[in-house]
Amino acid sequence: MLNSTLSNAIRLALMGSLALTGQSVLAAENDGGQVQKEQEIERIVTTGSRIGRAQIEGPSPVVVMTAEDIEAKGFGNVFEAIQSLSSATGDTQGQGYTNSFTPNAETVNLRGMGANRTLVLLNGRRVANYPRAFNGENNVFNLSTISAAAISRIEILTGGSSAVYGSDAIAGVVNIITKTNVDDTTVRLRHSTTDQGGGDSNKFSITGGFSEGDLSLTYALEYSQQDMLRGYERDWLDDVNDGPATEDEPEYQRVNSRSIMAATYDGGFSYLHPDEFGSNLCDQWSGYELSERPSRGFYCGRDSTGDGSYINDREHLSLYTNLSWQLNSNHEFFAEALYWDSEAQNRGGYGISWGTDRLPEGIAIADQWVWDATNDRYLFMQRTFTEEEVGDVNKHFKDEMLYAAAGFRGTVLDDWNYELSISHSASDNFEHQNLIASDKAIDYFLGQPLAGTTNEFNPDFDLFWRPLDAQGREAIVEVNDSKADASVTTVNASLTGAVFELPAGEVDFALAFEWSSEDYSIKLDPRTLDKTTGWGNGLTGTEGEGERDRYGMAVEFRVPLTEQVQANIAGRYDYYDDETAVDGAFTYQLGLEYRPLDELLVRANYGTTFRAPDIHQVYAGPSGFYQSFTDYWLESKCVQIVTGQDTGLSQAENDAITYQCDMDSAGRLKEGQRYQGTRTGNKDLKEETGYSATLGFVWSITEEIDLISDVYRIRIEDKVESWDTDHFYRTEAECRNGQSDNEALCADVLSRIKRFDATAPNVGLTVNTAHTTYINQSLSEQTGFDMNLKAGFDLGDYGLIDIDLKYTHVLEVVNQEFPGDEIDKEYRDSWLNNDFRSRWDNKFGWRNDNWVVQLQQTRLGSSWNYEDPDPERNPSDDRRALASRMAPWLVYNLGVTYVINDDHNVKLGVNNLRDSKARNDESYIGGSPWFNRARYPVTTAVMGRTFSIEWVARF
Repeated sequence: MLNSTLSNAIRLALMGSLALTGQSVLAAENDGGQVQKEQEIERIVTTGSRIGRAQIEGPSPVVVMTAEDIEAKGFGNVFEAIQSLSSATGDTQGQGYTNSFTPNAETVNLRGMGANRTLVLLNGRRVANYPRAFNGENNVFNLSTISAAAISRIEILTGGSSAVYGSDAIAGVVNIITKTNVDDTTVRLRHSTTDQGGGDSNKFSITGGFSEGDLSLTYALEYSQQDMLRGYERDWLDDVNDGPATEDEPEYQRVNSRSIMAATYDGGFSYLHPDEFGSNLCDQWSGYELSERPSRGFYCGRDSTGDGSYINDREHLSLYTNLSWQLNSNHEFFAEALYWDSEAQNRGGYGISWGTDRLPEGIAIADQWVWDATNDRYLFMQRTFTEEEVGDVNKHFKDEMLYAAAGFRGTVLDDWNYELSISHSASDNFEHQNLIASDKAIDYFLGQPLAGTTNEFNPDFDLFWRPLDAQGREAIVEVNDSKADASVTTVNASLTGAVFELPAGEVDFALAFEWSSEDYSIKLDPRTLDKTTGWGNGLTGTEGEGERDRYGMAVEFRVPLTEQVQANIAGRYDYYDDETAVDGAFTYQLGLEYRPLDELLVRANYGTTFRAPDIHQVYAGPSGFYQSFTDYWLESKCVQIVTGQDTGLSQAENDAITYQCDMDSAGRLKEGQRYQGTRTGNKDLKEETGYSATLGFVWSITEEIDLISDVYRIRIEDKVESWDTDHFYRTEAECRNGQSDNEALCADVLSRIKRFDATAPNVGLTVNTAHTTYINQSLSEQTGFDMNLKAGFDLGDYGLIDIDLKYTHVLEVVNQEFPGDEIDKEYRDSWLNNDFRSRWDNKFGWRNDNWVVQLQQTRLGSSWNYEDPDPERNPSDDRRALASRMAPWLVYNLGVTYVINDDHNVKLGVNNLRDSKARNDESYIGGSPWFNRARYPVTTAVMGRTFSIEWVARF
């Protein structure tokens, strides 16, 4: 069993970095693409254990993606590469999510457990999170900060590993390992363009290094530039009639956007015809036209479907360097640094706007009307401003990240290995955009309120119905700027070695200590959360500021029980010094390896996990957001009204609800519902707990074929989430309808929801605002399996073929929203589950002489469309009939490389070879791009077929 060579290899491997030792990939590929079975003894740094090993596989599944893999599969950056993993079954957000809280950050969501439950490491060390909160709720790592030029490989542990890495490693660990000991220079030039135009990108990188005596230095420089891609550059995203189910969409989504509009309320919401204020007013703006919404009237509008961006305009600059200095035969000094700079901009789909529904608090009647004293009527006003009126309409982002680490490693006491290091990383974000100052717009368009009132005005309709001039711009346009920063400092120390010998071999031991200090701050423009001023488009945001320290100690043993059986045992204790109820947490892990044959490994791993709440979940300040929701209480009353039942409400309340109901469809409202929410942090949160287990095998079937298969289960209890919106409003409906016996819960929920008074024009009894917080609310458990088939064949004169097929299938998802709720064991197939049930990540390669061809296939499994099939949640028979699962989605990338000589090659690539769009959802009414952007990768689905050419030279 290679005991002697393994013993020697361990002594080399244990000199690797603290958190980077453990398991390696099943089979490396040689230059010809054949699977290579020989175990190469070298200093290896891999993920999953702190104890070094030269054996090919260990007790926990680890997926390895080399720099060559990233290039061969046609991915332009780390985010795209990791997003392609078969285990990345959860939804996520990237630059295609234009109106999110983090539109310039890109994340990964392994197993659908949430982007904040995968720990991302750089060379085994923690790196500062993106300073802004993902979804306004969570702290995540921005994968964009690591350039592909600096990467040697990425190792992904697809399961929990808190006993080794502590908090956050609850769904998986992504360890990005950089290049070292490079002694040549590699230059890459890459240009890509899209088949339909727009979204062009360019990349330049240079990687090199040198060694001189005991000193070794490696560096990597990368610059990339990407053009913005907007909807009008795609013929299926440039017109409101491009929607897949236009006739079934709400009326307001089938007409031009209300660019300039005034309305009143007289038994219903009706637009005031622009002709009331002058002749041919809409013609004053290029592209505007007199438009009509049949149920409400005329206004100045334009089709804004193609205005928004799906791909950011951005420039990235990254510089990475590391050095090692061999002080003597036993001690080495090492240091590394990474600097990343990004400047980006995007464009929202609706432009810069102002309306009376976004006035400072306490002015508007029912939060949308003012009183037009000139004409003695309710008045609603809304304007969207053009680029000619307000100047730059894009939102700008400036991001920087700095990471540095240094330390010593070597050997003490003859054969004990140590490492001592300190690392620090800081991430900063600055954002700015032109917006309308709401309070100033009141003065400009409405004037001062009449004496003794707050909402009665004599509006200046001449100003409102004409383009904004330079004087007007100066009067009402301001720059909204904000900043955020985050940092983490970590000190690591480890000691590893063989403690004693058993008949089957040496018992290896690792002891590690870790201290880290984390802080963050999000500072918005003072106007953003100031309800007395505000922005004309109602912009809100999230603030927060806090810090905490963490102490951790871990111990690990690898014990050879017999020549065929080996055990890995790990335990860790973490203590959090902050204001939460977490304090300390102990986790343990046990792994077993059984090798009945040299060609077969049977393995099992079980470990408990924990996760401290995100620092933002603890320290979030007053935060605002807007969210669509299903108003279950209002819909239940609509059913009663349409079917002639007694609602138990007053006549005024019945009239208000009748106004909201679609009288032709019991339980359906005329308009989609959206509420303005607020949320704050919660210092009473406790940690999430759970376990992660795997059982599988690694089988070298022949010299050419390897098969790896593992069944996994991940369980999380007391998940920290913002109060689930669907549960929140279902609970409210049950409480209002007398269907709940939980008086305390009902009192809490009802106190958090504020509905308009029944007499409020147009919005009677609809939800105005609601306040939520973060709570330990749910249980989640997922069971599934991963399979990986690797094969390499030598066809002689016909070349070499290699195949790498990865498949993940989710067998069961168990979900419980709140303690005491019914446990849903069928959640995998539920419409409420937004994740894929299966994914493929396949690579096919062929090489002959100077030609290399690679085909990458990504398959996203079936998923529900937009329409809810549950009759309780969706009482409309017509709409419910549209509910179905959409077919899987396949995307292919093709690369053809011609090797000119040993130092030069050129590659032609075609990504999204078949120009595949996201699955057409005939029920989707969420607006363009008419598919769920959290589910499908926008950069692929919208960009379409992309061509690239790359030149690589080595000197």
